[in-house]
Order: sequence, then C-alpha cells, then structure tokens
Amino acid sequence: MRLPVDFHTHHGAFGAYGSFTLGNAGAGGGFNIHDGRAPTKGEVHVGFARPNQAAFLPFSSPSAADLSAFAGSGAGAERETRRVSIVAADSIERELGWGTDTWRSEELSFALATPFGSVPDPRSAGWEALAPHILPAIWAELSLDNSRSDEPALLVAGLAPKDAGAAPLPLPGLVGVDFQGRFGMATSSGNGAKVYAGFSPMDCIGPDLAPRPPHWLGTSWGLCWPVPAGKRLSVRFALGWYHAGPATAGPSTVYGYTRVWKDLEDVLAAAVGCTEASWETARERDRELETLSPERRWLLSHATRGYFGNSQLLSTPAGDPVYVVNEGEYCMMNTLDLSVDQVFFEGRFFPWATREVLDLAVDRYSFLDRLKVPGDTILHEGGVSFCHDMGVRNMFSEAGTSSYEVADLEGCFSHMAFEQVCNWVVLAAHHLHSSGDGNWLARNRDLLESLRTSLERREHPDPSLRRGVPGTDSARCGSGTEITTYDSLDPSLSQARGNLYAAVKLWAAYLALERLSRAAGIPWESAARDASRVAEAIEAWPREDDALSALLETRTRSAILPAVECLVHPHVWGDRDAVSPRGRFGGMIRTLEAHLDAVLEFGLCRFADGGWRLSSTSDNSWLSKIFLVQRVAERVFARPPDRRADAAHVSWLSPGSAAWGFTDQIESGKGIGSRYYPRGVTAILFLDS
Repeated sequence: MRLPVDFHTHHGAFGAYGSFTLGNAGAGGGFNIHDGRAPTKGEVHVGFARPNQAAFLPFSSPSAADLSAFAGSGAGAERETRRVSIVAADSIERELGWGTDTWRSEELSFALATPFGSVPDPRSAGWEALAPHILPAIWAELSLDNSRSDEPALLVAGLAPKDAGAAPLPLPGLVGVDFQGRFGMATSSGNGAKVYAGFSPMDCIGPDLAPRPPHWLGTSWGLCWPVPAGKRLSVRFALGWYHAGPATAGPSTVYGYTRVWKDLEDVLAAAVGCTEASWETARERDRELETLSPERRWLLSHATRGYFGNSQLLSTPAGDPVYVVNEGEYCMMNTLDLSVDQVFFEGRFFPWATREVLDLAVDRYSFLDRLKVPGDTILHEGGVSFCHDMGVRNMFSEAGTSSYEVADLEGCFSHMAFEQVCNWVVLAAHHLHSSGDGNWLARNRDLLESLRTSLERREHPDPSLRRGVPGTDSARCGSGTEITTYDSLDPSLSQARGNLYAAVKLWAAYLALERLSRAAGIPWESAARDASRVAEAIEAWPREDDALSALLETRTRSAILPAVECLVHPHVWGDRDAVSPRGRFGGMIRTLEAHLDAVLEFGLCRFADGGWRLSSTSDNSWLSKIFLVQRVAERVFARPPDRRADAAHVSWLSPGSAAWGFTDQIESGKGIGSRYYPRGVTAILFLDS
C-alpha cells in the first residue's frame, strides 16, 4: 500500500509532556505544552518566497495580513504582492521513521528529528546525568533546491500561534525567537539566518526578499534564509519548549528538566549545540526498523510519538523523580491498565520508569478492599488493590482514589479493582525481567503475600468455591459491578466477573506471582495449583465450533480476540513452557489456539476491510490491544503476519483519525476516542526481542 501523507503526529521529547504536532493538511499545528487534550490549531509556515511568488507546505494557509482592526484603509495590504500557493498534499512524499519525519515536494523538503534512546535511572545517576536525555526540544531540517531558478529565493520557517508575545532570542552565536518564555526556535548565526515578525509571513518580506524590520505586535514570526539563484541550501534549526514553576499539585512537582535547564534560552542554546548528534541518533532509530514491513514501521513510529508526547518526568521538591504517562485526550495520569501494556516499550529503554509507577501505586493509590459475592448479603475481606489512575490534568487525586472510578455503575466509570491487582503483579514481573532489580523485589516481599491472597479471594472468599475465574465485585462498586480496561465495549469485554479475558489475565497474574515469589525466596506451594485451576477452567469453557464464549454464564454468543492477549506476558518473560501446547498448561494453550483460529478464520473477529475486531458483537476495536494479540498469534501460535490487517490498521489512523496523533479507539475504521494516545507502543512487540 502507499503509506499515508496527510495525518497529524506528535513530535515530542522524553518526559517533557509537550508536542510540536504537525502533518494534517490544512489543520495547522504547533506546540502543545503541559496539556495533551488536542492538537494545537495555530499556523505553521514552512516554504519559500521568490520576488513574485511563494509556496508553502500544506500545514497552513498564509493569507494577506488583516489590519482592519488597526486601520480601516487596510494599511499594509499594498505590500502583499506575491502570489501564494499551497503545495498539494497529494504531490508530497512523506516518510515517517522511528526518529525522523520527512516531507518532500518538487523543490522543497522539510524534516523533523525526534531522537530517543535509553535513559539513565535518575535515582542512581542523578539529574545532571539525565541532562542530554531530558532536553525538551526537537530538531528541523529545511532544504530548497533553487538550482533551476534564475531568481533568488528566501527559505521560511515560522509559526503564527494566534497571539503576540514573541521576541528575538538574546544569545550570542544564535539567531532565534522566544515566545513568552514558553517555546521558540533557534539556529546558528553562521548559516545566514535572520528573524522575521509581523502580521503574516509575506508582509514581513520586502520586494527584494530582504526581511523587513520585525514588527513584534504581529502574531507571525520565525526564521528565514536567503538562497541565491541557481543554488541549493539546507539548514538545520531547533525547536524547544519550557514549563517553569509547578507542574502538578497534590503532590507538588516541577518538570525534571528544570533541574538541569534553567529556562527556554538555556534549552535552545543546548539544542542548537547538539544538533548533529541529535540527527544521528534519530537516523539510528530509523535504521532499527528496517526489518519491519512498511506498514509496521509506520504504525510503530506513529505510536512511539504518541507515547513520548504524553510522557512526564517530574521532580519533587526533594529531588525525587516522579514518572507519569498521561492518557491522551483524557489526560488521566498513570492509568494502570495502560501501564501494563506500555511496559514492553519502557522495559526496552527505561525500565526504572515502571518501578516509579509501581511504587507510587503502592504508596498513594493502594487500598484494602472488601468484596461482594453474588447472592451474599455480607461483605468479605478482599485484600489489597489499586486505583485505576492517579489523577487528571496534572492534578493528583486524593490518596486511595482515582479520577475515573464511581460507585453504583455497571459500565464505563465503574471500578476495576480486580484487574488492577492483576496489572500490578504483572507489571512487577516485567520490571524484574527487564531490570533484574532484586533489591526492589526484596522491599516488596510482604506485599507479594498480600497480593496473592487478594487474587485468590477475588475468585471466591471460600477456597472450596474457587473455580479459576473472577467471581466477585469490589465493594467500592456499591450497587454496580466491576469492569475491565475494555470499558467502552459491550459486556463481552467490559464485564469483569466471569469474563474469559479476565480469567486469562488472572492466569498470567498467578504466573507473575510465581516468578516474583521464587525470585524473592518466598515458599509458595500453591502457585502451580492456582495457575492450573485457571487453566482447567478455560479448557472447560463453553464454546461453539471452537470459539469460546466471552462470558462464562450468559446467553451471549460474543467471541473475543483478547482471550489470548495475556499469553504475551509469559512469552516475553521467556517462559516458553507456559505458552507451549506441549507444556504444563498445554490443554489451555491448545484450547486458546483453536479459539483464535476459529474467530479469525470464520471472520467473527474481522472487519470487512480485513482489520482485526476485538469482539464479534462490538464495532469498537483498540489498536494497542490488537498489536498484543498479533504478537501472540505470530510468536506463540506461529500464524503468519496478516499484511491485509496491517494495511487496514494504517488506514484507521489515516485517513480514519488523521486530525489527531495516534488514536487507539476505532469504530468501523474511524477514530472515536482514545485520541492523541500513548498505549499504541505495544507495537514495539513487532520487533524481535
């Protein structure tokens, strides 16, 4: 397939909760800082001017300066003499790599670099060691081939964020613009750059292509470079941002980068100084995806930008790190059922981030639960669980509460206490696998015992009535019932009690506790028995033509892909026996393989375009979860990659969700929610590991 050209994507930096969003034709773009609700709609001007004409990439529509509010006669309009054209999106080639994003037209090319890599642990390395890794900046390269023209030209790169407040950057050796100390751009003074500012890009350029003296009352500003007739020019510059002062409340934090970079000027100077190294790192990331198909390169590259655009590395007043991943347009903080999916990416580059989320969940967002058993009139001891999230929009929730969960509901916004216990122990096992942090495990030895009790009781408080399936509801639900992370789907996936997906997650959690307990030296004789109990329940699960019912006790005929999702965890830990058809849970694995074959081959879990469908009875599908199932299908069950599905999944994002960054929740090929989202980094599982 021809990969998309017309779509927005984040261009951000690790831990900086900011993005320079760009790419959707005619939609504008620009900086989001400390706010991830939606892409900014300011103007982004990237193009060139000649004496009588100008051309810009389709990020904006530069128009004549509107000065009617200042002078009824339209003063200044006589300066707008050039014919301005917008390069058509269908005439542009765009290449999205893991570290770079490049647009090419006939004469003009523009690229952005968003380099990333392993990040040291701030607790052991200290903030100064993190300085080059937490610079809130990205890098741009702009080129014009003027070799076939007998006229000079002027390269232009600038913004019009719909507000005044820009000023020249007062740093020796640099040319740049600082917007209210919040964001800006800069380049070396040695490449011929000049600053422009005014009411529109063309209003800032004289007939001889010399930039007019900047008019800082205007809202359009940027950098420009002269290009002689018959010559080519390529220039690089940096774009950076800064949020000073408090970043969150309750607890109060600041951005970690403020510990090492004092202001925007400091950031831009550092960014210009490491331009070449940053481009090399970005190109290195691009090369790492060369073994993937074009569709999977695109999906992983797009998703990775969504993750970094939502990442937030903070510091307490005492200098302790706090790590947060914000939930896209919803801005919920450290949603635990996203954390358990993002761990595959974090474990590859910064496994300590998982530890920080786990510890904060224990210290502030854990609670002792009580349980409801259907038919009982009393509440039972339930053990430790965790909140769904830790707050919203940079405001931490009160200890022991989330921003999301509400009592007396049976669907969206109800509590997820069962799944969050599973998520914590599975996350802990991943952290141990990726970091080998035995000291951390030792500190949590007593908690592991409590979590084992909590999981067992959530099957049933009476040991003789445990059947390997979640069978209770948290008392926090009130008159309602517990749900799963699949909150916006129908009961085939959203209901926790008696759910096939939840049962397999319980099995993975028992395996996680078995691994953790063994590593911590805890004798747990029932470990194999607990996991085997779940496996036996799944072997005996009701089915039709090998397709297992989504719910244990229901008349619904729903079939679900996520029945196999949680096999990914022991597979990634390297426990091949646990997921082998000939291993200790062989009967369950064979049952799940037959189920996956049935729902895919019979078309129950496919859309008409070939894309994968999470539930046969819902038009909702989440890409991040599909990527998990694809890993299981290909690496556990040896199914060949489904290129038709990959092509469909690309189309769901562009054109299906082109006006946003990575979008997770798709209904019939179009994004309807979970936009500007981080969880798509489950696509890291496309890579060998």
